[in-house]
Amino acid sequence: MKFRYKVLIINLTLLSISLGIIGYLMIRKNFALAQNTQLQNAIVENNLVQSSVEYELLQVLNSENYNIEEELSEIGERVAGGMMAANSSFYIKYGNEYVYSGDGNEAGISEELFSNLDTGGKNYLISREEGSHYIYVTSYSNVNEKSLCIISKRDISESYLLMNQEIVYFRFLIIGILMAASLIMYGVSRYLTRPLEKLNQVSDEIAEGNYDTRIEVKTNDEVGLLAEKFNHMAEAVSEHVEELNDMIRRRDQFVADFTHEIKTPMTTIIGYADTMRSMELPREEEIMSLNYIFSEGKRLETMSGKLFQLIYLKQNEIEKTKLHTTDLGKEIVKIVSPALLKKKICLVTDIEPAVLEGSQELLVTVFINLIDNARKASREGDTIEFAGCCTMQQESDASKANVQKENGTGYEFTVTDHGVGMSEDDVEKICDEFYMVDKSRSRREGGAGLGMSLVALILEKHGAELVIESKLGEGTRMRVIFSLEETQADSES
Repeated sequence: MKFRYKVLIINLTLLSISLGIIGYLMIRKNFALAQNTQLQNAIVENNLVQSSVEYELLQVLNSENYNIEEELSEIGERVAGGMMAANSSFYIKYGNEYVYSGDGNEAGISEELFSNLDTGGKNYLISREEGSHYIYVTSYSNVNEKSLCIISKRDISESYLLMNQEIVYFRFLIIGILMAASLIMYGVSRYLTRPLEKLNQVSDEIAEGNYDTRIEVKTNDEVGLLAEKFNHMAEAVSEHVEELNDMIRRRDQFVADFTHEIKTPMTTIIGYADTMRSMELPREEEIMSLNYIFSEGKRLETMSGKLFQLIYLKQNEIEKTKLHTTDLGKEIVKIVSPALLKKKICLVTDIEPAVLEGSQELLVTVFINLIDNARKASREGDTIEFAGCCTMQQESDASKANVQKENGTGYEFTVTDHGVGMSEDDVEKICDEFYMVDKSRSRREGGAGLGMSLVALILEKHGAELVIESKLGEGTRMRVIFSLEETQADSES
């Protein structure tokens, strides 16, 4: 069953129940008011009859030689002829006998009318007789040590007939209202559920692979919010699909680059090995061939080591410990100094003391790669600056202005060279696997294009940010920024 039909049926059911309850309460209220009016009229009528009967009976009691039963019968005839309406009658009961009956039907009077009845008191009772409804009102007094009861009878069938007419009228009215309401509700539910049908159509299109399809949001209600969320979900799905496609493309490119990178040293190794195996070479050429085989073998070893680190880091979390920036800097300088001295490059260091949380071995790898890249890009006799300092960080909040944190500092390492620099395109791709700014220079220096990929992954695992600032011909500045959570003041150590 369609949603609009469910909405229609539920609304009609609730409307019919509500109207039925309201109609029932209103009809019962009107009937109760009408019945109360009839009761009040019956009581007034009973009072009039009682007053008339007792007045004439008082005159009889003041005379001599009277028969009270006969006198009450005559009094009843006179009172009935003078004041009773067409739909009313009354009875006079003296003692245990009815001395007067207005309609001769005193047998229908229930004994409940006389229960718990005191002098001056009144009882009433509603009774149904032969399809008609009557209200009986009785009054009680004492005459000559006998009870005198005046029972008035009033036909109230008109009230019940009016109630039945109201019920029939209300039934026709509610049927008409429900029919009109069903048409209106069907139109409204169709209008309200139309966005859901469009949403269903769009979801089918997305399921078929058309990820650019979106639904137009025209309302500010829940349906509009659902459509907006659906568009957001479709956007996220589209982005994920693009990421997956990009991942597949990068994987294919990685395989192609890896195949190309491994082919070159393998070709060199196989070529020189085959030459040495197939012929006698002079000692100098033999040493040269062995040097080529050794250098290309080392390059393969370096490449395989970095690939292993990349794969391991992508699949595993790193173990972090507290480490001092000064100790980290000393170890890095100790490792890179021989290569820098060989090229006559001066390394200027300025490491501010602080305590970080991370893997010292991996961070050493990061800065060795950054300094080594700076060395490759520098000319003989240039200077490379390696610095580290605590920094104030700012938090951006949509509900607040940018507030500088005074009680928590970040830490920033910088590696700056004054070499050849990079273009903007090179800066964007520098962290891709096997990407080399200058392939001939990188291969000559023993690089495989995996160093910066490894750097980016290690820093990601540490929650640190890598910012690269570079201009062609002016040099490059690599900034490694650790977040506040990863840094503690040196005084805490």
